Amino acid sequence: LPPAESRIEIVCRDGVWILTLHGEHDIATQPSLHDELGGVAAAGGRIVVDLSRATFLDSSVVRALAVRTDSAGSQPRVAGVVAPAGTFAGRLAALVSLDEIVPVHASLEEACRGGPRR
Repeated sequence: LPPAESRIEIVCRDGVWILTLHGEHDIATQPSLHDELGGVAAAGGRIVVDLSRATFLDSSVVRALAVRTDSAGSQPRVAGVVAPAGTFAGRLAALVSLDEIVPVHASLEEACRGGPRR
């Protein structure tokens, strides 16, 4: 089977920028994620990264999220990540303790409203 298409879908909903990662993301796609995060951060508003549709993520993606979460200064940071239990992203988030870096949510709705972490 060919690898899953890697793409980043970006929408702004009620002042929240939602970046949904589809397919496989690794060191080859990390620069695009970094650029997209920088672009939406410059636009202002909260940023939520939805990993629920990702089929593979490597450490470079986690690092990109950590850097944007940790960034000091005036640009907005990633406010939450969607990584539902039972998905690849959910298992990875638990394995690397992603919730110690950024709030991890079970659903997009929770992440957008800043609801409870999973």
